Amino acid sequence: MDADGSNLKRLTEADDILPVCSPRGKWVYYLDNNAGRWMRVPLEGGKPEILGSPGVPGSATFPLSGISPDDAMLVTYGAMPDPATAAYKSELGLIRTSALGAPAQVLDADSRIVVADIRSPLYTPDGRGLVYPISGEKNEDNLWLQPLDGRLSRRITHFTSEQIYGFGWSPDGKKLLVSRGHIESDVVLLRDTGTASH
Repeated sequence: MDADGSNLKRLTEADDILPVCSPRGKWVYYLDNNAGRWMRVPLEGGKPEILGSPGVPGSATFPLSGISPDDAMLVTYGAMPDPATAAYKSELGLIRTSALGAPAQVLDADSRIVVADIRSPLYTPDGRGLVYPISGEKNEDNLWLQPLDGRLSRRITHFTSEQIYGFGWSPDGKKLLVSRGHIESDVVLLRDTGTASH
């Protein structure tokens, strides 16, 4: 599609969701919702390719959320059962786009990572780290940077309230857009009075 909304081009034919465009504009990665597998198709159109097993080994399939700036690496979230704690352990799978089988690297993620309904984590503009939201003690979300070289993670936003619903980098990588808010709901009590109108 052009910037003015013209020249639409259909890329896939099935029930396909969660597209992620590669930064250099060569591929669109997406989930084949019927088969539950990750695919990619050339942005210019062509035959879709099945990605091998793009996930954390032993985890359910989660979205491919981010692509490195050089188009060389993908990242996906994974959740693995941890027998020691009887809970799930959060992990991140890094996958080479040139070898789409098993992840090239699996990293431990912070257990407070937020991934539901968010394209997360994302690569930093320099490709040296991953950024994802973490939920705090007061249910407030902040973005944290996890370097890929093993250094300690650090918080990069300092919000005291609200949840993060999405975030992304500007094309030049100098600014970070963050969508934040909260959900309000009311409870309504309905009583059956036993009277019916005819």
